[in-house]
Amino acid sequence: MSPAELYAQFPPLWTQNLLLRDLVPGDVEALFRIFFDSQVTRCYNLDTFRTIAEARELIGRFTSRFLNQVGIRWGIARKETPDTLIGTCGYNIWIPSSRRAIVGYDLARDHWKQGIMRETLKRVLDFGFGTMELNRIEALVFPENLPSHRLLQKLGFQREGVLREYEFLKGKFVDLTMYSLLRRE
Repeated sequence: MSPAELYAQFPPLWTQNLLLRDLVPGDVEALFRIFFDSQVTRCYNLDTFRTIAEARELIGRFTSRFLNQVGIRWGIARKETPDTLIGTCGYNIWIPSSRRAIVGYDLARDHWKQGIMRETLKRVLDFGFGTMELNRIEALVFPENLPSHRLLQKLGFQREGVLREYEFLKGKFVDLTMYSLLRRE
């Protein structure tokens, strides 16, 4: 599918238990609660939220990426409560000419260790390799985020190495571990 076709209308996705949908203004309070939790933002490239305006801005940033045909971010909800946002997942950057994208994700802490992100990522990866025709999907992970390392490895991602002082976040340079998954894998 070409980028123009993909970005013509936001594509909702379903899994056995989840709905992956567009983020809407009604998600602001739920998104604020997710990013107000310092345990969620500990290994994230955002500071812990202090105001609801920060959540509004993040939804705007995700929406802008879609409208500008740069990336796509789904809101995660359980099928039985489709209006209740519990996290987000998607491609922060899509480079169609290279047939690769960078995946990112977050989840409210009270939904950790329930297999939700694994189920979500499987569907998002299928969409990437299928509909988006990606050859390579990358993930950048803080070295200390052991649950994320384990999750990516279970999904078949290969650890490529540590990108030393790769980004300047929260007032300091931080290392990030690069993972990738190729279509043929």
